[in-house]
Amino acid sequence: MKKISTWLIITGIIIILIPIAGSLYTGYQQDKLYDEYLNTEEMRSSIEDLDTAFTSVPSDSSLSEEPAKLAVPAYNPTVIGRIKIQSASINLLLVEGTTSKDLNWGAGHVTATPMPGEIGNSAIAGHRNHTFGSLFSRLGEVAIGDRITVEYNKTEYTYEAYEILTVLPDDTSVLAQTDDAAILTLITCAPKGSDTHRLIIHAKLIP
Repeated sequence: MKKISTWLIITGIIIILIPIAGSLYTGYQQDKLYDEYLNTEEMRSSIEDLDTAFTSVPSDSSLSEEPAKLAVPAYNPTVIGRIKIQSASINLLLVEGTTSKDLNWGAGHVTATPMPGEIGNSAIAGHRNHTFGSLFSRLGEVAIGDRITVEYNKTEYTYEAYEILTVLPDDTSVLAQTDDAAILTLITCAPKGSDTHRLIIHAKLIP
């Protein structure tokens, strides 16, 4: 009986640790990919500086041939920044696109919408799975007035949540555009663990 009790305790501990370990590993992979993104941005800036230097050489220079450009390492998914929501302990990679493969890495920018910080309605979607603290699983904890920070193009944009809705999956009105304000729309499944509805959070850019 004692051996059975010990085995049950060990099994319980393993069951608890598996999702925690998975979450830690996912976080490690996201941080690694974000570091690669930052390094790539630095390399891209260096390449642009080199291009500028080369193109500034007079046309009668002995350097008559166009210099070969350095290759920027390709990576998948396309990382464009990061999204942070302190009130819900969310700190995710922001990738371009919302395919299942993209959303396994972090939150995805809806390609057809403006980029973060731009005038219009910029939309970002994310998975909401059962693992506590994973991806957008805690997005439901965001309240009106909470701050949402998006890092994009070497700039940090801060938004304030002003509206929270639950809509049907085919309700595209939440993506309506505006020509006089910069709005952010966060999208995930609702209720948690189901895809019958969508949780929508609208936020406005703080100047």
